[in-house]
Amino acid sequence: MIAAQQRDTVVLTFGEALARATTQAMEQDERVVMYGEGINDPGGFFGSTVGVRDRFSEARCFDVPNSEEALMGFGIGAGLMGYRPIFVNLRVEFLMLAMNQLVNHAARLPTMSGYQCTIPMTVRAIIGKSWGQAAQHSSALHSLFANIPGLQVVVPSNVQDAPGLLLASIQSDRPTVFIELKSLYDLKAPVMVPVEPLPLGQAQVVRPGADLTCVAISEMVGFAERVAQRLAPLGIEAEVLDLRTLAPLDAEAILASVKRTRRVAVFDIGWEPFGLAAEVARVVSTSDQFRLAGPLLSVARAHEHTPASCFLEYRHYPGEDETVARIRALFSRSDAS
Repeated sequence: MIAAQQRDTVVLTFGEALARATTQAMEQDERVVMYGEGINDPGGFFGSTVGVRDRFSEARCFDVPNSEEALMGFGIGAGLMGYRPIFVNLRVEFLMLAMNQLVNHAARLPTMSGYQCTIPMTVRAIIGKSWGQAAQHSSALHSLFANIPGLQVVVPSNVQDAPGLLLASIQSDRPTVFIELKSLYDLKAPVMVPVEPLPLGQAQVVRPGADLTCVAISEMVGFAERVAQRLAPLGIEAEVLDLRTLAPLDAEAILASVKRTRRVAVFDIGWEPFGLAAEVARVVSTSDQFRLAGPLLSVARAHEHTPASCFLEYRHYPGEDETVARIRALFSRSDAS
């Protein structure tokens, strides 16, 4: 924490906020290094790595060849040697080329060593979303990573939280997959600097409500807020809960909100089967604190590979009109019964 230091507000883009957190982490700890494919290009990975090499030299911020498994192994080795590496992996799909290192080594070595070693490694990866991203640049694989013991999975939803979550990931002793959605890079907002780390595994209520709990992650938090605003004039006050992280998962925050509202809708950035809704349903249904007043509602993308066509892609992702209608129907059925 930087409680004694004067803090100021600076308006930053999502990428600039991540760059600010990275710079601060590297200033505070010389063991922090960053590497990735194309991170020192002029664009700097959507602005999130701009200026880092110039400030800390190429010894601590360096470009690398395209060899994901080797790069993941490099980061694991660096972590074992006492460094705190940040591996900027670009597209999340490319992590499939490094799953052996990530799952069988990064996630397992601390446990298999009896916690005699740690791997304080942060892996940044982006999910594409916009016309032309198509099937190989827009997959949401967060549920896969969250299923693996030993991995932390962070999914920021806004400019203000992103730098604090990234700083906490870098400072953590556990391997962390930090997932960014491409559409978030269009955002700009005031950020408090110096950045303070946000606790991982601590959800935040971003909109209070008494009638429905909207559990959401990443850009679907903003989507859920817009839906909630449209429901309010209809007499439905929806509470929006931003999970911030999937692993660790703040199950207590989910239960506390659902206990008040007794209705829940889950807003996921990925496919519906075996996704966030399934985990929220497990958390809620295995609790003996209450019973839901209606069925759980799942809001997620269609279970198909993302089309390249802008028209087909538009239908691939959930829409606000459709979601508002589904929630109204949920309350209508409850009222009728």
